[in-house]
Amino acid sequence: MRKIDPPIIQDQLLLGFLQYSSKADAKAMKHRIPDIALRYDAYALCNGDPWNIAEDASYTPLKVVLNDLYKHPPSILSFIPSLRSGLDGACPVCGRDALGTLDHYLPKANYSEFSFYSINLIPACDRCNNKRSNSFKGGNVGERPMHPYFDYFANGKILSVRFEPDWTAPRLTPIPYNVTGKELTVVQWHIDNVLRRAGVDEYLTTMWGVLVNDVRTFLPDRSSLVTIKAEIHRYEMYEFKCGKSANGWRCAFWHGLNINDDALLFLQAL
Repeated sequence: MRKIDPPIIQDQLLLGFLQYSSKADAKAMKHRIPDIALRYDAYALCNGDPWNIAEDASYTPLKVVLNDLYKHPPSILSFIPSLRSGLDGACPVCGRDALGTLDHYLPKANYSEFSFYSINLIPACDRCNNKRSNSFKGGNVGERPMHPYFDYFANGKILSVRFEPDWTAPRLTPIPYNVTGKELTVVQWHIDNVLRRAGVDEYLTTMWGVLVNDVRTFLPDRSSLVTIKAEIHRYEMYEFKCGKSANGWRCAFWHGLNINDDALLFLQAL
């Protein structure tokens, strides 16, 4: 989970060039290029918010064609492979320490006209991409995924972890941090429908188990809560630098642990 810069691609220009492509898929969608250009404008105007850009069933007959252009892009769309591999750090979508694929913010199954629209394509890990599937909007107004290109609040810390006893097998829950109102609605939906589906709960539980089983290695000086917190803060800052995000899963783990004195006292007593 992090804010990243959107790609600098002249999508409207490339869309216009497609009408001259000899590729069969491009020819098949040529008659809809002006309409798709208007849809691009609508997406850009509302930053892809699914509450402000309705699905258009008229593109359903072209779904296979548009998807094929994404999967097998002609030279006009050569930015797609580079966008998939041009980022490092934590996954912008879920915060796990992996990348390697592209996530369609508005799923191409529902919005096929955005199948190769650059600002609808987010570098992501395969786990969150596959697990989110076609979920793009909740049942209550404002519930949607965080958009890594446009949600500037993700520049700050928006994810932490709540630790609850029994400390031998605590309950670890990813939670929103330092967000309110509409932003809180987005972050909570994103946690429930993206992070948790991608396996964040199991990941956090494993981190706790590793820490407890080898606490002397991770926290050699447990003489006071001050020294413990200082060491944990260093781990958090290390993960922040590596993942380029305050909201990576490990970063959130260390942050949540550091603000829970009861959990720290348990570790101190080990």
